[in-house]
Amino acid sequence: MALELPDLVIHQILQFLPTKSAVRLSFLSKQWEGVWSSAPIIDFDEGGEDGNNNLSQHKRFVKNILSRYLEFLVEKEKEKQGLEKFKLHMTRYLSGDASIVTKLLSSSFERGVKELDISLRVSKSQWDHWSGMKNYNNLSPMELINAKSAARIKNYYYFSRTALANAKSLTTLNLGSVRIKNISFKECSTSTCLLPSLKSMSLKKVHFDKEALFYLIRECSCIEYLSIISCSFKDGEFRVSSSSLKSLQVEHCDSFAIQVDDAVNLESLTIVSDIGPPQLPNFHSIILKDCFNLKCLHICAPQVKVFDLDGCHDVKGTIDAPLLDSITFKGYLSSKLSLKAPNLSMTRIVLFDKWDSEAATFNSRPWNHFTTLSNFLEEFGSSKTLDLYVSDFKALMFPKNFRKTLSSPIFPSLKKLYFSVKNPPRKMNKELSDSLYWMAPDVLFIKNLPWRIRHRPL
Repeated sequence: MALELPDLVIHQILQFLPTKSAVRLSFLSKQWEGVWSSAPIIDFDEGGEDGNNNLSQHKRFVKNILSRYLEFLVEKEKEKQGLEKFKLHMTRYLSGDASIVTKLLSSSFERGVKELDISLRVSKSQWDHWSGMKNYNNLSPMELINAKSAARIKNYYYFSRTALANAKSLTTLNLGSVRIKNISFKECSTSTCLLPSLKSMSLKKVHFDKEALFYLIRECSCIEYLSIISCSFKDGEFRVSSSSLKSLQVEHCDSFAIQVDDAVNLESLTIVSDIGPPQLPNFHSIILKDCFNLKCLHICAPQVKVFDLDGCHDVKGTIDAPLLDSITFKGYLSSKLSLKAPNLSMTRIVLFDKWDSEAATFNSRPWNHFTTLSNFLEEFGSSKTLDLYVSDFKALMFPKNFRKTLSSPIFPSLKKLYFSVKNPPRKMNKELSDSLYWMAPDVLFIKNLPWRIRHRPL
């Protein structure tokens, strides 16, 4: 005969046990039955290998655990407590499970859940192998990527605006192997944000409808951390705009363009991409605009061709992009970039620093400004063409004694230099022309000066 304990003691015991263990204890007696359903942490992990075809075991998991949990919630309505965390990991998800997943989400939101962890890996019995399609060789690259994604996510659980309508208390959201619909305001009569308390979101193997990611992040007015791993996008484009975001991680996603706009508080950004199949569009561009507070940047993108970084004060980071063809930097010399881009063709640099002749030799350190400038520019030394803007032409007038300290030119491969400045000298300035040709001795011409350089310095 099972030991009779006060209800409070039973609640305390079950709070410290994993959900599976608590469920087993519920068979001890009627007193223990269903008490676990009111615990502040609910963890349903189906277990087993990814996509295993043991469907009978899966059906028992749904019937004996998930369905019983919902029944207990109804029976013990008065005993329901707030929910700190709800976790549901399925490894054999069937399209027929959508109804119970929706009910579990709804009940979690009713209990004011703070952390939601959902992973619904589709059963192999429901996979439609895209490789079995007929005439796929006749598809365009964009049609091919859409066909592959459509076959893979056909049976994914579909997160819509309705599914998240009551997620007001949610602070942490982890989603895996699901599909997210475009939840723009156009589809709803109310403009109330869906996820007003959300601080952290991690997405893995999630498929986004067109512009779904953009509008999802717009719903998160307080989001600070965003991780997106191995996700896919219907239109192949990744676009995010958020003024609250502080950390962004994007790795191994099926996308050929990444754009981050108006992330004025973003401090850390990591982008890692794979080398995609030859028949699919390459990962082409990374565009970052108005990321004024960016401090840490790490990019490893073997196939990216275009990179734009617009509006940075003192970013530190590495860019490993062996096929990079064009790069744009708009910011300040306090930034320090380590650039691995041997095939760089075009570089555009806009420096917002104001010229200060005293700061250039501050604290008895001769050529302080020029050392910083030359070290910064050397990272772009492989470029064939340079479009350079500075606020004052004196900022580029490297002193003759300083030029002697460097054994090699800053731009040894440069052929074209487009030089822009607010206050260009109206007359021939030999010191400036000597500096420009010292930077790039093989340059064929220098454009945008009001006078022509007629000779190369000796």
